[in-house]
Formats: sequence, structure tokens, C-alpha cells
Amino acid sequence: MKKRFYIKTAFFSLAAMALLSSCLKDSRYIDYSKVGTLIELPLAEVGDQAGIGGPFQTVTYSLAAGATDTLTVAVNVASPKPLTTSLTVTLSATDLTALNAYNTANSTTYLPLPASDYTILGSLSVTIPANQRLGYAKFLINAAAIGVDPGTYVLPVTIENGGGQTIAQPEKALMYNIVVKP
Repeated sequence: MKKRFYIKTAFFSLAAMALLSSCLKDSRYIDYSKVGTLIELPLAEVGDQAGIGGPFQTVTYSLAAGATDTLTVAVNVASPKPLTTSLTVTLSATDLTALNAYNTANSTTYLPLPASDYTILGSLSVTIPANQRLGYAKFLINAAAIGVDPGTYVLPVTIENGGGQTIAQPEKALMYNIVVKP
């Protein structure tokens, strides 16, 4: 008799748990299905904040003979669904707005990397193919031209044109702190 009671109790408990549980929308989470498309430099959110602070990425190069170092910059399409058409985003490596603002706010003297110390591989017009989220720009860094440097040079990369899409703020600008070691 007790065994039958325990079985019935367990059965009704499990049935009640199954029927009364449901997936309710939780107000703690954001519904991204209604958000538009944003173009961003995704690494601008995860800068080397412990070392320098701000939207920096520190990259270190070696003066090894014959070495060529490529810096790859990712451009992201942040949207609920990938775009069904390709998108061309234009970057700039000469916009000093973010670098000057950082230097002023933090009393620092970071210098823009001279144009003679890097080469743009391809172009600064990055095409993100349809149904994909990432496109890339590449820079060839000439560490020998820079010489041994503890990190006074910065390559500022900025989204100039989002291809008709909204450019995310502050993920519009990213500064690469260039460090060259022997």
C-alpha cells in the first residue's frame, strides 16, 4: 500500500513539474531580434586595459632579420542575422581623433605610426561577404624602420564609412600600440 502511494506521489509530482514549468521571457536579458545592424571593430571592446587603458591593443614585433609582420584588423557586422548582401566598409589609418583625445585625457604622448613604417596590404575598403559577419584589413609592419621602440607609436584604425549601416560607438576606433623588441 505504501509502495503504491509513493509511486502515485512521484508520478503526480513529476507531472506537475512538467506541466507547470515553462520558458518565460526573462526581463534580465536583452531581445536582440529587434536591434538593427551595427558595424564595429570588435577588439575595441576588449582593449589592453590593464597595460594602457582605453581602446588599445598592444602588438609586439621582433627585429629579426628578414621578418615580416602582418597586423590583421577585423571588421564585424553585429546584427541579429547575417546580411544577405555583401557590405563594403571603409577604414582609415590617418584619423587621429581618438589618439589625440586619449593623449589629452590621460596626459600621454603617444605618436601616430609614420606612414613609411607600414604598408596597407590590399586596401582599406573591407568587403564583408554576404551571409558572413567578418571582413579583414591587413597591414605589413616594418619593424626595422621603426627600430627598437618600447611602445610610443600607435596605429589608429577608424571606421570612416559603414557602407550605409550604422557605425557602433565607441567601437568605431581602435588603436594598436606598436612595440618593437630586439
